[in-house]
Amino acid sequence: MKTKAIGLIACLVGLSALPALAKDLRVGSECTYPPFNYRDAKGELQGFDIDIAREVGKRMNVGLSFVCQAWEGMIPGLLAGKYDVILASMSITPDRLKSIDFSIPYRSSSGRFAGTKSLAANSPFKADGSPNPDIFKGKTVGIQRSSQYHRYITEKFPTVQVSLYDTVDNMLLDLKAGRVDAVMLGPIKLAADFLDKPDGANFAFIGPEVDDVSYFGPGVGAGIRKGDGAIKESIDKALAEIIKDGTFKQINQKYWKFSVLGSAWKN
Repeated sequence: MKTKAIGLIACLVGLSALPALAKDLRVGSECTYPPFNYRDAKGELQGFDIDIAREVGKRMNVGLSFVCQAWEGMIPGLLAGKYDVILASMSITPDRLKSIDFSIPYRSSSGRFAGTKSLAANSPFKADGSPNPDIFKGKTVGIQRSSQYHRYITEKFPTVQVSLYDTVDNMLLDLKAGRVDAVMLGPIKLAADFLDKPDGANFAFIGPEVDDVSYFGPGVGAGIRKGDGAIKESIDKALAEIIKDGTFKQINQKYWKFSVLGSAWKN
């Protein structure tokens, strides 16, 4: 995945000047998914996705307006013209590519189980890599509705009892309160926003990171309507520049000490 991303970025950097756009961009984001996109105490939008969006807008020389949208309506809102692009930590997956296009990846994408430390003593996968649903027998796993994790657990762990959530924050609150025994989510958010904080002291990752491209895609990208080629080309070019000139690394380090896109880091 990283080799392909580096090659694509190198190619895009060599493109001609950004295509001129006739209008400013409306950006759809969830606005409830810290540290990626959320409102601070003053009601201002903040987060990694928001910083990336603002830098992209600057490189494209366009103004931005943000539209907050619940996750399950994110793609329908784009297709209905509610906004021009999605920047909301959306993974590039085969199913989504049937209805929308994506920019080059600007973040890695994967999943991982986390839950009580008693569950973490076992693995949800057998030695051959196949699912081992027995460790969740009599347990409930929390999943965000309409996410790639929802599809993954439905197809790979069909016998596991699942509780669906509209927001990740509510899901993690129920994990802490014992209303669910485990969750599946991106390991970046799980580590930085829960497991590494006092609230996560009694919890741990369960099993290895899952990076199955057929479910989680090659990474997270900006979602764009099919046919909006000028917007896609401009965003691709802007992201490639941000990664190449070190701006991406600066944004990354604002939130995490580790890279969320290995190809963006230069020694």
